[in-house]
Amino acid sequence: MITYKPAFRRRSLTSMLLFIMTLMTTMISAPSASAESSDCEVSHSNRYESCFIYGGGVQDLLLVTKIKGKIDATADAAAAGETGNYIRIALYNWYSSGGGQEIAAALVRAQQSGVSVRVVVGPSDDGLMNYLRSNGVDVTACAKSCMDSGSGAMHNKFFLIKKGDTKLVIQSSSNLKDTQATHAQNLLISRDDAALFSAYVNYWRRLNAHSWTYDGVTWDTNADRTIDGTNDLAKAYFYPQPGASRVADVLGNVSACEPGNDRVWMEASEFDVSSYSEHIANQLNRLRGIGCDVKIIVQKDAGHDVLRSYGIPEADIHCDGWSHNKLLLIDAKYAGEWRKPVFVGSYNITENSAYRANDAMLRVIDGDVTNRYINQFQHLWINPRACDPSGVE
Repeated sequence: MITYKPAFRRRSLTSMLLFIMTLMTTMISAPSASAESSDCEVSHSNRYESCFIYGGGVQDLLLVTKIKGKIDATADAAAAGETGNYIRIALYNWYSSGGGQEIAAALVRAQQSGVSVRVVVGPSDDGLMNYLRSNGVDVTACAKSCMDSGSGAMHNKFFLIKKGDTKLVIQSSSNLKDTQATHAQNLLISRDDAALFSAYVNYWRRLNAHSWTYDGVTWDTNADRTIDGTNDLAKAYFYPQPGASRVADVLGNVSACEPGNDRVWMEASEFDVSSYSEHIANQLNRLRGIGCDVKIIVQKDAGHDVLRSYGIPEADIHCDGWSHNKLLLIDAKYAGEWRKPVFVGSYNITENSAYRANDAMLRVIDGDVTNRYINQFQHLWINPRACDPSGVE
């Protein structure tokens, strides 16, 4: 027995090591099921719901289904006698394809059930807008930025729903058309943050009025257009904010990184050549210098080239031509504390978006929400797809 025990132990140890290595290899190489498919998840606080689709050329209407479900629930409540419900929408492109017709039909049903439905749109399908108008939905069109006729666009993508005591801010990266439903997109729903909801409603009112003045109150400074919510340090940044560099300022508030809390990750559909973008790149380079894990996913060839020209290493940049996300997530020492904020919305990393367009950036500091966005980012990062050379929104 003594003669054979060492050999047995060696064989057992070797077999066990091979088993463990095989198991680890399998775990590493197999992406999680939740990351491969579109999904939605409510945070433990019940204040937020995040949804992701991953694109790749296959139409995915999860975001449309989620928004339509909220509209239908509001219509049902009104039909049952609930009063005071309303829906306000600001959307850049709205066409019948890619779920646009389904959303329009749901809104008409809501309007006819007693819900006040009003929308602001950018360049959109005239036939679909006439369908909404002919069925009692108030539609305001902004060919350019609602506040001026310069080069900016009304580029927002949000839905506001009041149903009884429930107040929803639905902030998305997606327009309503077929090509958008085939791209990677995200949607974040904030529930019952009265201050945040009021901020978005008052921004919508100004878009609809084609003026920064509404009811005698003018938002004439950038500070007026940056409004705190109440839940989990939520904050809304409404564009344009001429002369400000909000994303660079956010990055400037990151003062330290340490192992396990060192992520500064960004997803950008557009990244232009401008002093605005250069300030952001300088901050990203600074954060690399203090040990932060900086990663950027861009959609277009041009954005990749701009980042390289600003000194961002190739290893820190991935392309994904199917991604239309606009995201900044931080897991580091931010504003003096170790925090995990995410910044989502319709904003691009361009001077035009920041200084001339109507866009929104929403900050949320909630661990569940940020962890969801971390998983979404990791999936796109380890499954890169070729850059989009077209430069088309």
